[in-house]
Amino acid sequence: MKLKLSVPQWHYSMLLDRDRVAVFKEAIEKTVKTGDVVYDLGTGSGILAMIASRITKNVYAVELDPITYEYAKENIKINNFENINLIEADASEYNFKEPADVIIAEMLDTALITEPQVPVLNSILKKGLLKEGGKIVPERAHNTAQIVIAKMGHIYYDEEVISEPISEEIHYSTVDFYKINDEEVSYNLKFNINEDIKNIENISLGVRLNSYTELNEKIIAGSTPMLNPPLIIPIENPVIKNGVLNIELSYKMGGDLESIKVKCL
Repeated sequence: MKLKLSVPQWHYSMLLDRDRVAVFKEAIEKTVKTGDVVYDLGTGSGILAMIASRITKNVYAVELDPITYEYAKENIKINNFENINLIEADASEYNFKEPADVIIAEMLDTALITEPQVPVLNSILKKGLLKEGGKIVPERAHNTAQIVIAKMGHIYYDEEVISEPISEEIHYSTVDFYKINDEEVSYNLKFNINEDIKNIENISLGVRLNSYTELNEKIIAGSTPMLNPPLIIPIENPVIKNGVLNIELSYKMGGDLESIKVKCL
C-alpha cells in the first residue's frame, strides 16, 4: 500500500513507526467488511481511514486538531480517496448520522493516561453508536507495572534510557473498550523486590508502566517507539518491608501526567 502523506512534525515519527502502523493495518484488514460503516476517531494523518476505505465505502474520519485536520484533508485528496467523510470535530460530541459496524480508535498512550481513548469511547457507547455485534479496533488494553531503578527525578518515558527492573512485572488492569470505563482509577499494588539488590536505601526507585494493546483476539502489540512506550513514575520515600513494596497508583485516563499519584502504603 503506497500513499503520499504529509503530516505535522509531531506526526512524522508515528508514520515512521512501521510496527505500529503494521499491526493496525493487519487488524483493520481482518475486521472491516465490505459495506461496513466505519468510524476512525482521531484520524491524524488519515492513514487508518484510508486502509479501511479500501475495503468499504462508508468511512467517517474525525479529527479535533485543526492543523492536523488540514493535513488529513490534503492526504485524502492527493491519494484520491473519495469515500472518506472527513470531519473536524470532537469525536465525543459529534452527532454521527448512522451507527458504526467498526470503530477504529488509535488515541492510545501508556496506561491510557494522556490520550482521550477512554472518554471518547465512553461517549460513543453511551450514545449507542456501535451496532450490536460491532467491533472496536483495538478491543482492549492490558496494563502492567514493575519497580525499577529510576534514572530521573521526574516522570519520563523509558525509551532510550532503559531503567533496571528490580521486581517482577505484574498485570494490574485490563481496560475493555466495549464497556463504559471509570476514567479516574486507583490500584493497590504489591511488589516483591529482588533479594540481590544491595544498599537499596541509596537507590531512587520508580514504577514502570507498560501497556499491551489487544487489537483483536489474535493480535496483541507491545510497546513501540510511538505506541505506548514504557512510562516511569518516581516513588517518593519508598518503604520496603521484608522485601515487599506496597504502593497505591492512581490517575485519570484521558487526563494528563500530572494526574498520576504514587504513594507507599
